[in-house]
Amino acid sequence: MRSEWMAMACLAAVGLCGLGPVQATEPNENFASATILEPGVLTVSDDLRQPPDTLLGSRDMFGDIEFVDDDGSPVGNGFASGLADVPTNSGTIRFAVTGTIDTGFDGSHGEAGTYEVFVQPYDLFGDPIDEFTVTQTMQAGVVDEFTFSDANWIGGSYDVYIDNLVEFEGFADVDFYTFTGLSAGAAFTAETLDPSSSGVDSLLGWFSSSGLLLESDDNGGSGALNALISGVVPANGQLTFAVTGTNDTTFAGDHLARGAYDLKLTLGGGGFAADFNNDGKVNALDLSAWKSAVGMTATGDADGDGDSDGADFLAWQRQFGSGVVSVGAVTAIPEPTTAVLILFGGACATAIGRLRQPPA
Repeated sequence: MRSEWMAMACLAAVGLCGLGPVQATEPNENFASATILEPGVLTVSDDLRQPPDTLLGSRDMFGDIEFVDDDGSPVGNGFASGLADVPTNSGTIRFAVTGTIDTGFDGSHGEAGTYEVFVQPYDLFGDPIDEFTVTQTMQAGVVDEFTFSDANWIGGSYDVYIDNLVEFEGFADVDFYTFTGLSAGAAFTAETLDPSSSGVDSLLGWFSSSGLLLESDDNGGSGALNALISGVVPANGQLTFAVTGTNDTTFAGDHLARGAYDLKLTLGGGGFAADFNNDGKVNALDLSAWKSAVGMTATGDADGDGDSDGADFLAWQRQFGSGVVSVGAVTAIPEPTTAVLILFGGACATAIGRLRQPPA
């Protein structure tokens, strides 16, 4: 009995000290590879990524940039580079790849991502004599240098071009998520948020269990660029959403949006002011939400004064257990102290300590 109770207390303690939204796992570019979220997870963080916009420059025998191209590759999304008929410099192929604005090839760019380089050497008569590929990951502020040599290439030339879509199925990033363990028939609202104010313009889609697009929204959320969808949880207790950039109505990655975002799922509330995560219950997860918001945001605001402070903790304490099926002494709550009202760390420690006491 004691070991069973201690296990329940430990689970409650984990809930008390959990902080922040879950980070998505990649790749989740389509419905089949959606990030599956654990039951209880209602917010997921990710970012819409773009393929690297490359600039390609060949180097002569002295190491100087000779020929330059920005968007001439026959593959990629139109922002990849390519060069043709470049002299092999006495059997040596040398070129550099950087971000599109770095015309000085000194690393002055912010592009990042994986790309693939295709190289096709030709002999003196213009016949292809070799071919190979190299996969590279571009980093902001870095110029990638490539050098290859072969005596068979002397007096010939080469073509080089880049594919910048090796990480993407479409032209840019699309993220799919499946929320699980939800109550069938419960009302919900899903909204994209811009936590870093990066100006990311998102498009949100709701998909059926078979991958059919049920509904989409562009700018219906609380912010000018946020998207919002409302509905009812289906019988399987799961909801699948996709986040992409504005105008990508087919969710194929055809967009130019870039930046971090949160996808927040709000379930039909139970009317409790201290239900900070809107799951219809006041429990340890709401204390976690209050802890991460105290002194910073209004996420843990129970008294409607626009901030998260000690008074909101008191509201949580009074409402603790509301909407929750009784589990005996695990519903015990910490005693209100001045330290608890001021320091959320103290609140966590006090709550855990109380939960570990044997039931009355």
